[in-house]
Amino acid sequence: MDWTKDKSWKRGQDTEHGRFLDVFSLIDPEPRAATREEQFKHIDFHTCIGTIDVKAMKRMSRGGSLQEEFMWVEFRNTSGHDGWLFGEQDWLAFEMSKGFTLVKTKHLLELANELCDTDNFVGTAREAIYKVYQRKHTDDVISMIRFSDLSSIPHMFIGDQGVTHVQKADEEHLDNSVFL
Repeated sequence: MDWTKDKSWKRGQDTEHGRFLDVFSLIDPEPRAATREEQFKHIDFHTCIGTIDVKAMKRMSRGGSLQEEFMWVEFRNTSGHDGWLFGEQDWLAFEMSKGFTLVKTKHLLELANELCDTDNFVGTAREAIYKVYQRKHTDDVISMIRFSDLSSIPHMFIGDQGVTHVQKADEEHLDNSVFL
């Protein structure tokens, strides 16, 4: 199957190379696109704050609407290899209706490991909140957490008008390179 013809793949590409670049240009007017090899390491762009993997807004299940209450987190990809939570990118940028929420990958990995019961597999995507789900005929291991869970880790929101919110968490999560 050629996944580059899939609607969700095309939507992701449009988000990365359209809306994300427009919004992020308020911080870095000249991000460099990743090479094809770097994209396999979950890097979409090199920027003034580090490397970023952009995630388009997702549905909770295949037939659902795009939503921003929950985010999917990927422990293993469809081939059974490490998912994007274990990628080489510094940051993850999640599309929202009014901009992008950015989190350090290492902080989100720690949070996902803390919140998700990776021993408890469920049968449907809608049941995957804090539990793991595996799509038919794939080797992926994915789960959902709430976007509101990000309040416990450092994150920032970049809206159409610039950085509108920066949330620093407790000192345990902070390091010198968390924010601009």
